[in-house]
Amino acid sequence: MKVQTTWVYSEKTEAERLLQIAHQISVGFYRVNNFIVLPFNPKIQNAHTVTFPDLPYNNIPRFWEQVKKIDVSKSPMRLDPKLVNQVIKLSQKANLPVPDYAKIQKTWQKAESEILAEIYKIIPSKKNLIKKIVIYSTSFGTSSSFNIFGKDRNDGVIGINLRSDQGIHAIAESILSSINYLDITEKLDGIWSEAELLVDWLVARSSLSQVLQKYEKPDGYTTTIKGIRTKQQAKLLKESEEFYKDLGIPGVNKPFGLNGLTPEINKKPVKNLNFKEKVVLKKLIENSNSVVSFDAIADNFSDSDENFSLYAISKTIQRLRNKLETNGISGSYIQTLRGQGYLLKN
Repeated sequence: MKVQTTWVYSEKTEAERLLQIAHQISVGFYRVNNFIVLPFNPKIQNAHTVTFPDLPYNNIPRFWEQVKKIDVSKSPMRLDPKLVNQVIKLSQKANLPVPDYAKIQKTWQKAESEILAEIYKIIPSKKNLIKKIVIYSTSFGTSSSFNIFGKDRNDGVIGINLRSDQGIHAIAESILSSINYLDITEKLDGIWSEAELLVDWLVARSSLSQVLQKYEKPDGYTTTIKGIRTKQQAKLLKESEEFYKDLGIPGVNKPFGLNGLTPEINKKPVKNLNFKEKVVLKKLIENSNSVVSFDAIADNFSDSDENFSLYAISKTIQRLRNKLETNGISGSYIQTLRGQGYLLKN
């Protein structure tokens, strides 16, 4: 089955990309997953930093409060047209660069059929699920990002934001991430980094890597988890912290706290928690940045909870992560340590 790939760029799509990045900055997703956010510099491109133009975002009333509420899991995102237009105007005044994607577009046209065939060979259960790929070329953000296949839409469309300095390795990575993300995070109780590690192996070490290398040298490609864990990242951390301050983002340091028995995020009570979720989050906050064992979590429940198994704990954590998202902070702050328990980064 021939998959149609469409390439898109406009001032509107670029503004939408900036709002998506701003959301991930504001909820702490990049920070907790060790991505370094840096001001955009066309002379310096690092595949595993997040490039973000240094614009006067606070000229837009309640900008960071507004972007926190964006649901980035939906494709297309449901955005306030007024907010999009305000970002477009900021971008026009700054004369931001237009991405040049002609070269990567040509390479992908040659490689697409063989790459998709190899993905289906490796993961036969996904065969022919993809009907269309829409690639939004951009100058900003991570190397690439994607919609979650099957969660927000079921029409077989994968949407990819591709930074213009990237290649077909990044496209393949996004496709694999899109089609496998739900299986890993919901069916196997995995988190983002675990899903990404599997994708890294498929791109760099499986038979797919040989197909990719037929069309593009891997010299400029570094797998995501290796990239964000490199020691060189520490040298950029200070610059990133200063950039966070310049952006004027509220509540970027130690967002979690307790007011008596009540869990708080940025000094506001966490909304919509049931009893079990509240107890678990309180325990995690009390032991911030340390592992809380499965037994320690189970001990916080009454003796009547005889069926509070490891499965029940994992489902409680999954629901809690989702509720953190609705409270304006990344669910990735709760980290899974296989065979040990959970850790709240704070």
